[in-house]
Amino acid sequence: MAVHSPYNHAPPLTQEINGQKPTLAPAITLERPADCINRGQYPAFYIICGYLNRLRADAPHKKYELLMRIFGNWREKVGPDLYPLIRLLLPDRDRERPVYNLKESMLARCYIDILSLEKHSEAAQRLIKWKQPAGDSSNPTGDFAKVCYNEIKARSTVEEGQLSVEAVNMLLDKLAVGKMKQQDYVPILKAINMQCTAEEQEWIIRIILKDLHISIRERGVLSAFHPDAIDLYNVCSDLKRVCWTLYDPGFRLNKNETHLELFHSFLPQLCGRMNDATLENIAKAIGAPKEFIMEEKLDGERIQLHMRGNGAQWFYCSRKAKDYTYLYGAHPGEGSLTRYIATAFQDNVRNVILDGEMMVWDPVVERYLAFGTLKSAALDHFNDETAPRPCFKVFDILFLNDHCLSRKRLSERKRLLRSGKIFKDIENYKGRLEFVDEKRGKSAKDIRDYLERVVETKGEGLVVKKTDVIYQTNSRGYDWIKVKPEYSDQMGENLEVLVLGGWWGKGGRSGKISRLLCGLREQAFDDGTVEKPSFKTFCSIGSGMSYSDYEWILNKHKMHWKPFDRSNPPPFMKLGSVGLDDKPDVYIEPENSFVIEVKAAEIVPAGGYGIGFTLRFPRCKYIYYDKNSRDYALDDESKERDMWTSMSVDDFLDLFSRPKRSYDDSQGPRKKKKRKVVRSKKNHLISNFRGQKLSDADVETSIFSDMTFYIAKGTSDYPKADLEALVHKHGADFTQAQLSDLSAIVISPDQKNPLVRAQIRHGVNIIKPEWIFESIARRTALPLLKEFLVFASEEAQDGRYYNKTLEQYDKVSFVRDRTGEALFEEDDDADVEDEVMDGEDKDEIEVEEARVSEDRRMAREDLKEKESNRTLEQKKLQEAWGLRSGASTGDSDTEPEEEMSLKEESDTDSERSRGLRAIYEDEGDEENDSHESDVGVNGDDYRAVPLSGLNDKEERLMGESPEAMHYDEDRIFYHLAFYIDTAKNAAINGLKNSSPSFDTQERLAKVEKLLRENGGRMAKSISDLKLTHIIMDEEDSGRYVELTRKTALPKRKHIVTPKWVEDCLDEETLLDEDLYKPK
Repeated sequence: MAVHSPYNHAPPLTQEINGQKPTLAPAITLERPADCINRGQYPAFYIICGYLNRLRADAPHKKYELLMRIFGNWREKVGPDLYPLIRLLLPDRDRERPVYNLKESMLARCYIDILSLEKHSEAAQRLIKWKQPAGDSSNPTGDFAKVCYNEIKARSTVEEGQLSVEAVNMLLDKLAVGKMKQQDYVPILKAINMQCTAEEQEWIIRIILKDLHISIRERGVLSAFHPDAIDLYNVCSDLKRVCWTLYDPGFRLNKNETHLELFHSFLPQLCGRMNDATLENIAKAIGAPKEFIMEEKLDGERIQLHMRGNGAQWFYCSRKAKDYTYLYGAHPGEGSLTRYIATAFQDNVRNVILDGEMMVWDPVVERYLAFGTLKSAALDHFNDETAPRPCFKVFDILFLNDHCLSRKRLSERKRLLRSGKIFKDIENYKGRLEFVDEKRGKSAKDIRDYLERVVETKGEGLVVKKTDVIYQTNSRGYDWIKVKPEYSDQMGENLEVLVLGGWWGKGGRSGKISRLLCGLREQAFDDGTVEKPSFKTFCSIGSGMSYSDYEWILNKHKMHWKPFDRSNPPPFMKLGSVGLDDKPDVYIEPENSFVIEVKAAEIVPAGGYGIGFTLRFPRCKYIYYDKNSRDYALDDESKERDMWTSMSVDDFLDLFSRPKRSYDDSQGPRKKKKRKVVRSKKNHLISNFRGQKLSDADVETSIFSDMTFYIAKGTSDYPKADLEALVHKHGADFTQAQLSDLSAIVISPDQKNPLVRAQIRHGVNIIKPEWIFESIARRTALPLLKEFLVFASEEAQDGRYYNKTLEQYDKVSFVRDRTGEALFEEDDDADVEDEVMDGEDKDEIEVEEARVSEDRRMAREDLKEKESNRTLEQKKLQEAWGLRSGASTGDSDTEPEEEMSLKEESDTDSERSRGLRAIYEDEGDEENDSHESDVGVNGDDYRAVPLSGLNDKEERLMGESPEAMHYDEDRIFYHLAFYIDTAKNAAINGLKNSSPSFDTQERLAKVEKLLRENGGRMAKSISDLKLTHIIMDEEDSGRYVELTRKTALPKRKHIVTPKWVEDCLDEETLLDEDLYKPK
């Protein structure tokens, strides 16, 4: 029988304070239940590697079944204790091995030693510079574990791994004992190298780096382990406790067995957010006209404070269970906080858990500082009364004198917190321990008035809370709602900043610079006194750029990127005082750089940047081509952007000093202030159809008149821009993306570019650049001959001249020129038809490959290679563990009927349904806001970290809002909500009826499936406050006006055709919706 929680329902709060309770017993170490012992032999580690390979390669709907099989086989063959296995599947949640102090750089040095590589050899440099693109395309980049695998495989003589799961865990325990030096790590890693294959070492490296790359997190794994596992994990954040308490899959917890416990971190309640909602709607959602609580939203770090033994022991942890007790103090007299607040509690408060926000208070200027400086303030100046110090702002009490209060109403908890029965004169601890500012309200007017007051003092916003609700761990609903000024509109102006450096990408962006460091010029203008301006670092940008953008950034400036040395940064770059936020992998001199226009949610303080501020959720809007990367001049010199025309520090400070716009429902969008410089229409590199601007005066012939070209890729001799200029010279127009009717002529020398493969999937011809040259030479547009086609559509293959050579066509055209009638001789080779069929088969295979994401495709190739290298004994053991017979092959990514049925299951208590939803839930970015933020030790990890996914009880943030700017590269619709305009949904919403054709129904069903697979949330009601897009088929668009009117408030929704969804997936980014409106 599993061990149960010791807590009973709490008595009235007054009894807890005034009643006599026994002294708190010392904490009892978690003990393994007597019947939770593994009797069988632990499997070889390569068995687990086989499962990990499958999890990495399989489609989401197969992962749950595979996990169930793993756990079932373990229970049958090994025993009921799954902790040794689950800690390997969730290394980032393993509290007993919280850190290895082994990052890629240290592991690279260790393996150079282990593999006896010469330090400056190519192999050693590949390990050290694993992010940088390799000259040899066969060598992977951007994935350290895979780079190591290749180097180990080339040298390892181990054909069959010798280590069991138990042995691997023991070696990992040795690596995690504490911070060691390289010479301490090497013997342990060498033992692993001598007993493990390259494949096994790849997975061990991934475990050490705490990122398995299998696209599944704790919610999915624990849901397959036990139906109550995630509920228990939410209140203890302890995998061992979860595994030992719920080792019996038939045992179920009662609700009162998931109470909070002292010195056990839990996943806290988070705020929901109503996008584009009026204050009236927010007030209604929070319970108005019933009384609700309004708290000032703080820009700090969410912290839990645990105290027991009448103040003898203290424990601090973040919302992600990171232990910060070493910073703030475990005992009275220790740390940067406990020593000052140890006497703050009343004598009869024996133990307590408080929820709050850790801020940095500067007593000299009497204001709170940027949360990026929190850890440095906590580490330093323990005895300096004038130095910035941590200040804990309390907003909730969840545990008191042996009783969990989470099931008490918020109003009761608030009353107790401020009753005087918890703290002694808390006013005496100002700047160390304080209550969060709060106020009661009953209407939207109350919210507006309090928000105005907060905005006037440059506050962050509000958190509005229902008073009659319990505390729900790891939930994000409408019991707590954030209200921020920018909800009604985004930050008023975009910023034009200069690129100073960049970071090499990982995974799908490997080999490319995936994130840009930008800065602000210190000099206001070029007064001739300095040759080169200096710049203060300001922000890093990784969103809003397409595949073509990354290609352009790398290729057009490939000679300009230089390695960045943290110990000797370039003199023109003024860096932040803390952290690594502005320490890139490479940098670029200002005179060689380019300007990008950035939009963002807001400007926030940040010690990690030279200017002292940064942008929250920035996104690249436009890239200004610099003069050196273009072979043409702009018609207006004022439209040029360079290091002297980008934003200066003075410009920024002028913008930042303006008062924040207030949240006023009665006002519409304000007009932007006109600026002196007249701006040109900016050029989207993909989503906008315009490219370089060329003059009509350059047109010399009409060879390509009435044609539109999409030059997807150029050649080394004729780059993309040159080909565009060439076709323009001969009468053509050109575009930066395929047109909505697929009429643009696509030019590319091959199909290696994913944008080209996307066109192939639509059956569009891919024509070689040679066709342009030969057409110009003959002063006429040639027909589509086979020799000019990279890919030929069925229509092209049926063309009259498709199988003719250019020489044969020249003869035909010569006769036609003389007689006015084409002469055609049937002189095809007998085997031409067979050749065409072979080409078709080859194209089909390549097209199918292009549909699968690059990561999963590579994983499958990996899987096949590794399976082919198994010994006979390994294959037999794998079969016994269910990895060969009846196991998923990973060869098929889509099983439409099964997948649709799984994803359309009704909301039942089915464990399988819950597990599948958990697998599908995407672990997307979360906001770094009050009640949610979590920063790293040096202030360089203040960006939000994915925590949980979407389900019916925990609605994720959706819609076009500042926090929704970062979207998953593989699930690009993650932050959007869609209404599919079907006849059935129309009837549900009281809209005009229609009788759509079968083709229309089929298109809408297909696009709904695509949206779900790529993170989109389906909305059944057009009144859904999170709704952002309406999908309408052109053949059934009779409800366009009706839907436009009924969904106009609080903001209009995008109404697009299904083609928008398909093209977004092809281009791997969100395209301009205006180009896809129903006609």
